[in-house]
Amino acid sequence: MTGGPYGGTKVDEEFVSLLKKFFGTNVVEIFRANYPGEWLELMNEFEMKKRGRRASEGETTRIRLSRTFTSLVSEHGGHDLAERFASSCAVDDVKFVRNEYLCLGSTAMKKLFDSVIKGIMEHLKNLLKSRALKRVEFFFLVGGFAESVLLQDAIKKQFSSQFTVLVPNNAGIAVVQGAVMFGQRPGIIASRKMSTTYGIEVYSLFDASIHPIDKKEELEGVTYCKGCLSVLVKEGEVVQVEERRHFTYAPTTSGQTSFEVEFYAPSNPNAKFTTDPEVGPSIGKVIVSSPDISKGKDREISVCLYFGGTEIEVTVIDVTSKNTGTASLDFLYKHT
Repeated sequence: MTGGPYGGTKVDEEFVSLLKKFFGTNVVEIFRANYPGEWLELMNEFEMKKRGRRASEGETTRIRLSRTFTSLVSEHGGHDLAERFASSCAVDDVKFVRNEYLCLGSTAMKKLFDSVIKGIMEHLKNLLKSRALKRVEFFFLVGGFAESVLLQDAIKKQFSSQFTVLVPNNAGIAVVQGAVMFGQRPGIIASRKMSTTYGIEVYSLFDASIHPIDKKEELEGVTYCKGCLSVLVKEGEVVQVEERRHFTYAPTTSGQTSFEVEFYAPSNPNAKFTTDPEVGPSIGKVIVSSPDISKGKDREISVCLYFGGTEIEVTVIDVTSKNTGTASLDFLYKHT
C-alpha cells in the first residue's frame, strides 16, 4: 500500500475551499457546525455529482444549496446574495442561479480535481519504475474515487497505450468485497507487500566510524551504542501469508532478569536510530521475564514474527526459561 493525499476526500476539501472563497469562511463554518444534517446532504450531493460525466463532456454541474445556507449568507453578507456572489466571484465558469444552485462549469469542476489527479499520475509513474512491476498488464480502478469519470479519463489517457485499464462494476464497494472475501477465504491472498517498516530498539557494539559519541555506553567492560534500530521487516518487502521470521538477541548484562522489547514503525526504512525524527514514538512493547541468569549473557532472546492476516503476530521468548510475551502489530499502520 503506497500513496499520499490523492483520494476523493481531497477533492471534497477543494470544494469546501471554493465554498469558503465565495461565501466566506465564517458562514461555511457556522453552517457546518450548526446544521450537520444539511451539511452532510450538501457533501453527499457533491459526492454524487463529482462521479458524473457532465464535467468531462463540457457541461455544467449544479449543486443545490439549502435555504438555510443561503439565508446564512444573506444574514452575514447582505440581502442580494446573487449580486454579492457575482461581485466576489473571480472565476467566470462559476455561477449562482436563482439563489439556490451553485453551478460549476466544466473548467471550474475540473480544477477541483487538478492537484489530486496530478498527484496520482506522478505517483503511478514512479511506481511503474519498480522492477517488480515490469510485467504489469492491467490497471484495476477500485474504491469510491474510482467511479469518478474525470479520474478514469485521466488514467486511460495517460496509460491506456501501455496497459488495459479496467473499472469493475460497483468499484466503490470493491475494497469492502475484497475484505469480506479474505475473511471467508484467507488463502485467496498468497502474499503481501509491506507498506511499513517495523523494527525494535537494541544495543549494538559501538563503532566510532558510524555511531555518534553521545550514544556510547559501557556495560560490564563492553562498549555499546544504545538506541539502535534493528529492522525486522522492511517497507516494500514481499511476505508470504503464514510466513514466520525469527531473530535472536542477547542480554547486555549478565544479571538482567527481564527484557523489554520496544517496537517502532519508521517512515524511513533506512533509519538507523530510534531517536531519528522519521522513526516516531514506539508503537508498543513486550516485556519478558528471565529469572534464570545462570548463563549470564550467554542467553537467547528470540523474537518471532508471524504474517497471518491484517496483523503481524509477535512472540518474544526467553529461550532459557521458556517465558513468552506476545503482541500484535497492525499491518495497515503507517507512521507519517
